[in-house]
Amino acid sequence: MAQAYVIIHCETGMEEWVIRNLKKIEGVKEVVGVLSLYDIVVKIEEKDQSMLEKIITKQIRKVEHIHTTMTLMVIEEQEK
Repeated sequence: MAQAYVIIHCETGMEEWVIRNLKKIEGVKEVVGVLSLYDIVVKIEEKDQSMLEKIITKQIRKVEHIHTTMTLMVIEEQEK
């Protein structure tokens, strides 16, 4: 199982709207708002890394009001 965390900076005041829309995306397992330079952290799980990449590039980054993202890919070998 491939996993990634996406850290998101979004438009001020639109955090709840973005969170609601991110939760609708298949493969998204958890979405939380945070207090930092970034606003939202998303946990994604899929069967392989290519599927994760598609979710991130074709869906998450297309959500309105998102300014920037940073993706942290989990190293599968270190999970075991």
